[in-house]
Amino acid sequence: MKKSLRTLCRLLLLFALFSAMPSASGETLPLSGGVLRWRDVGDPPKLDPAGPGDTSSGRGIYLMFETLVENAPDGERLLPRLAESWEGSEGGRVWTFHLRKGVRFHSTIRGRPSANGGREVLAADWKYSFERLVRTKSPRAYFVDMIQGYKDFAEEKASEWTGIKVVDEHTIRFELDYAFAPFVSILAYNAFVVVPREDAERPGADFSFNPVGTGPFILEKWEHDQRLVYARNPDFWMRDAHGRSLPYLDGVEIVIIPDDTIAYEEFKKGNIDVLPELPDEFYADAKQRFGDLLQERPMLGVYYIGFNCAKPPFKDNRTLRKALNYAVNKQAMSDYLLEGRYAPSRGVLPPGVPGYSPDLEGYEYSPETARKMLAEAGIQEGFQIELVVNNNLRHRTVAEGLQGLLAEFGIDLRVSVVDWGVHLDLVDRGETQMYRMSWIADYADPDNFLYVLFYSENRGVKGNYSYYSNDRVDELLVAARVETDFDKRMALYREAERIIVDDAPWMFLFYYTTSLLGGERVKDMRLPLFGQHATPLEAVWIAR
Repeated sequence: MKKSLRTLCRLLLLFALFSAMPSASGETLPLSGGVLRWRDVGDPPKLDPAGPGDTSSGRGIYLMFETLVENAPDGERLLPRLAESWEGSEGGRVWTFHLRKGVRFHSTIRGRPSANGGREVLAADWKYSFERLVRTKSPRAYFVDMIQGYKDFAEEKASEWTGIKVVDEHTIRFELDYAFAPFVSILAYNAFVVVPREDAERPGADFSFNPVGTGPFILEKWEHDQRLVYARNPDFWMRDAHGRSLPYLDGVEIVIIPDDTIAYEEFKKGNIDVLPELPDEFYADAKQRFGDLLQERPMLGVYYIGFNCAKPPFKDNRTLRKALNYAVNKQAMSDYLLEGRYAPSRGVLPPGVPGYSPDLEGYEYSPETARKMLAEAGIQEGFQIELVVNNNLRHRTVAEGLQGLLAEFGIDLRVSVVDWGVHLDLVDRGETQMYRMSWIADYADPDNFLYVLFYSENRGVKGNYSYYSNDRVDELLVAARVETDFDKRMALYREAERIIVDDAPWMFLFYYTTSLLGGERVKDMRLPLFGQHATPLEAVWIAR
């Protein structure tokens, strides 16, 4: 018995060594096995892809669910995912997707059999999943409101979404009311994934806490405010170039560590493998200590302070909103508070998004202009205002910096720090005066920023958190959605952005930069343009 055990151990060791040996082409083959430990600051609010669409939830959704198409890491093209191919017709008003065969739903969830039994994904599942977004009042369902029949289905005047057609078991078709340029790009967003009806509607099981998808990992355990454990999906369809099953990892563990100092120490000890969004206070040390292990890049995102334009003191008071923009030295804030990592923003659209205008004037720091406009707005010494931020050191630091800057103008900025889930609820309901927020692109198009964040009918949970409304902006954004000429479309968005910036529903602060610090044993981890939460992990492996 002992001899057999030693023989087995030797065989296993030889297999591991062979797996890591160079191939005939000279490349080192990835090792299979190991658990990747990924830090997060708090529990995700929900893991149902029909949920709020925040980046914390997004990390888990990308692990478990899949879309028809996906963004390439550089963001410059779309790649097939669960659709092997697709084509458009009738001037871009009809899109047909040919589904990958043999893709199966997870057969287990949190250590128990799933209700679907691990069956194959069919076109009817895609129709159900899109319709479910509307039935569950998903805040992102309206991203595809140009699909025929959306309005009637959303208003429960129709029993099905008529613009979504099941052609056959492996073909799904979308018929649009009008040609919309970024339609296929939208389908890469992680709300538009496929889910099994059996599990989504399983009696007594909240799908947000018992999610079932097709992705490379399966939720195995959720210890709230401590960790989320994801196990390798043994039935995952993807193979590497050598025909080996993916993912390589045995699992991913999301470790909840609210304190940045503790998280950085755990990383240095090797107890954490990945620190997403490296805290600013450790940036210089990490660059010196870990060198090339730190990945950084500009991303398609903006960081801002929103003004609630539906409540005093900002309602009908553009002068006050503009004054506060002039009162803030954004470059100094970035340099002294954020290690210079964020570039000051002039408007809404970040560089890299079509329609970005480098000539947009924005708001340069001007104390004289700020004081003059504060006087015009009737603001007296000792004026109080509340800013709500979620509990994160970077956001608290920015809020404290704003406190100091605005104090020079006699403004008493009160900062309220709340958990992320509470913060989202307050902002969705319009129960703040000022709030910290960011927006990371769901698809690389100005529509995703300007229409989502400023169209009047999207006020609240749909994305217009500032409750901003301007009839001319609405006209321009609707016109841009149906315009098929690229140059004319971009001109409409640029005019809309110019008006929005002049109305100042935000304090325009920074263009986002994203980062990812991975341990030395973590291999082939690539930071994508859409942010660290979208980092694909199916081909990541751990060296031993």
